[in-house]
Amino acid sequence: MSPESTTPLRRLLRRPMFRRWAVVNLLARLPMTMNLLALVLVGEAVTGSLANGASLAGIATVSAGLAAQWRGRMLDRVELREGLRRHLGLSALAVLALLGAAAVEAPFVVLAVLVALQGLASAAILGAFRTLLVECVPKEDLEPANALDAVFVEVAFVAGPAVAGILALAVGPLGVLVSMVASFSVAALMLRSLPTREPAAPGATPGPAPLRTRGATAVYALVFATGLPLGAWEATIPARIEAFGMDPASAGPLMALAALGSGIAGLAAANLRDPLRYGRLMASALLVAFGLLILPTAYATSLPLLGLAIFGFGLPIAPLNALAGLAFQRTVATPRRAEGFALYPAMILIGAGIGQTIAGLLLDRLGAATLIRTLAVMPILVAVPVLGAALRRRLAGLPPGVGFGHDPTIVDPDSWLAPAAEVPVDLADTPAAHHTAPVAPRSDTREIRDSTQPS
Repeated sequence: MSPESTTPLRRLLRRPMFRRWAVVNLLARLPMTMNLLALVLVGEAVTGSLANGASLAGIATVSAGLAAQWRGRMLDRVELREGLRRHLGLSALAVLALLGAAAVEAPFVVLAVLVALQGLASAAILGAFRTLLVECVPKEDLEPANALDAVFVEVAFVAGPAVAGILALAVGPLGVLVSMVASFSVAALMLRSLPTREPAAPGATPGPAPLRTRGATAVYALVFATGLPLGAWEATIPARIEAFGMDPASAGPLMALAALGSGIAGLAAANLRDPLRYGRLMASALLVAFGLLILPTAYATSLPLLGLAIFGFGLPIAPLNALAGLAFQRTVATPRRAEGFALYPAMILIGAGIGQTIAGLLLDRLGAATLIRTLAVMPILVAVPVLGAALRRRLAGLPPGVGFGHDPTIVDPDSWLAPAAEVPVDLADTPAAHHTAPVAPRSDTREIRDSTQPS
């Protein structure tokens, strides 16, 4: 098969380095997606209250979200692979300490402190792996790699609770914690087979903070604004299922259909070539689809139709996540990417948490179906300024794409790494024989070398 006829996804899957990254990434991500159910069950086993278990899960999530930017910044200041290995090791130790405390039935306050430390230890792991992905694949494969990573997110969020539930039934809640320790530990050991990224040279300007980087701030706002209705929808679906006479606990398997739809659409997105060329237009279309596809979950008249609607609702999620992640990677300076990507999932979780709180306040007043219909408006409202930005750029004569490869208003992030130097240029055939000219910024990364080429 000729290179021209090879799809981007197939070409990517043939790369051994990407396959190793995917395995290590899954081993690190799995215990984090097992964590919610594990902590609920451990809390119930130790204190006799599911509410206490839910509180433990909430403490871990909040502590991870609050610490994400700080922990990511720490990884940016050290050699990335070694720093990530330490974070994985600390996460394993934190879960091991929780295992010991649960085994002796420690007081709730002790468990709460330990899960807060666990959240802190693991806060930047996902962002670090996403940063490491750039070092594991060549530039031409970043688009499908980013889309496939969005699929891995869906796989992990389905597999994690499923594995935790099976282990809890087989060996009990403490056995789930043991498996989480093992998964973190194996990931830390396997990390040695991956490439790394060195920190910025001492004294070099690492670039602006991700929250203050042109283009990245909009991505943060986008993922927060989509996380909010998604969290509210997830909190509403159990009540929607109850309307059909089903146990609300059966919401888990049905909601996995959304992850299935998202994963399938993500695989299709992995074969798109240069999705950022019309990134704003594509993002606005996906946001509108996101809002419209919420509506069938409110109007479904039977359980099978609700399941089909939930599957359809998941279709835009992974492509939207992949598009936002790729745009983010193209706009944040390399020395700040671990910090930036650590904050990226935190913004989604913060938005989802606020959405779940709003759903809790309004569910009894509005009812599940009405609340879901209301949620459909939010992504469409978010699409309006995104589409407006694309139209403004068209009127200004600027290209519609996203990132420094398409957008001349965004400075190449890696130009922050080194200032331009001046060297003498010999122009013997002109009066300016000793004229000096600036040398281009240092080109020691793949992003700089290719920043002038269409991406």
